[in-house]
Amino acid sequence: MSFSYSPSFFQHFPKYHAPHLHKGEELKDPAEEIKPRCLVHCHNWLAEYNSCVTRVSMRTDGKGNCQGQYEELAQCQDHCIAHEIFAHLK
Repeated sequence: MSFSYSPSFFQHFPKYHAPHLHKGEELKDPAEEIKPRCLVHCHNWLAEYNSCVTRVSMRTDGKGNCQGQYEELAQCQDHCIAHEIFAHLK
């Protein structure tokens, strides 16, 4: 059994209002401000990633990558940002 389409169905959702910006002003992502502070928190993963990049760049055969180390660093950074991001949102 199907229900008939009613145009009034879509009128009950709350309307989205974009934030008001002044002329020439841009909306900033608060995560961009938090990322450098979180790199300090994830210094062990950053050191691991940097050592991997050094090892891979010294190879002459062009093999190897640092995908795993990068993903661990990004996961640590995202975890740190997640704890602080909601304090910056309205």
